[in-house]
Amino acid sequence: MRRGLAGLLFFIAAVCLALAAGGWWLQRVAFDTSTSGELADVVMRDEAIRSEVSAVIADAAAPTLGVPASDLRLLVEQYVRADDPQIRATLEDIVAQSHARLIGERAEPVQITGAQIVPIVRADAAAALPPITLPVQEVGVLSAIRTGLGWFVPAVAIVGVVAALAGLIAHPRKADAVTGIGLFLIIGAIVAVLLVYVVPVFLLPALDDSTWVGVIPAIARHSMPIVVSAALVLAAAGVALLVLSAASRRRRTWRSPVTMSRYQDQRRWS
Repeated sequence: MRRGLAGLLFFIAAVCLALAAGGWWLQRVAFDTSTSGELADVVMRDEAIRSEVSAVIADAAAPTLGVPASDLRLLVEQYVRADDPQIRATLEDIVAQSHARLIGERAEPVQITGAQIVPIVRADAAAALPPITLPVQEVGVLSAIRTGLGWFVPAVAIVGVVAALAGLIAHPRKADAVTGIGLFLIIGAIVAVLLVYVVPVFLLPALDDSTWVGVIPAIARHSMPIVVSAALVLAAAGVALLVLSAASRRRRTWRSPVTMSRYQDQRRWS
């Protein structure tokens, strides 16, 4: 009975700890503005985001520079793709601000100063421009998910640790503990693919059609090789531990077909 309870507790611990790890990783991918800022060049590959940034900057700077907005827009599209440290610093700030605004981490509007526009339009006259505002609005459902993950991750992690400790107290067999670790690794691999790739790439963008929601799938696709590699390693290690656990149980059964507990029960009733 106690061994069966230990196995159940280890299974609960495996599920909870896998969800906690997957949720933590989802936070890093979908709701970490420092990550999105560092990957501004990846985010700007999204055509809709790049077009919106270029259009807003070009429309604001064209009158001051005396250039048709349509022509300047084409130039800005080229410049934001250039490998220029100043432009990259500006884009990092724009992306981080926009991402924070999108997920409800920032209440202030997203603004670009004249000094930031100068390297993008390649004209010093743009420094005199007043700050321009990007049309980025908070998406309520993303803000709610971000807030929910903030308590969900530590809560399930605590439940997982408590369940694992309770399983150890229940005096499990070594094979039960190995099975629990194996299940954790396999479930962790599945959860990683679901929460760190499927959810941010397909589910979250489907919740809202705002342009800047594209930040999240852009980062998730960039991290896909790491996610897939980690999932394969975890799954392989988990399967190996389950095979090892099953082999250990078979050896134990072969060596002692009648367990001590049954023998003790027979003696007590006799």
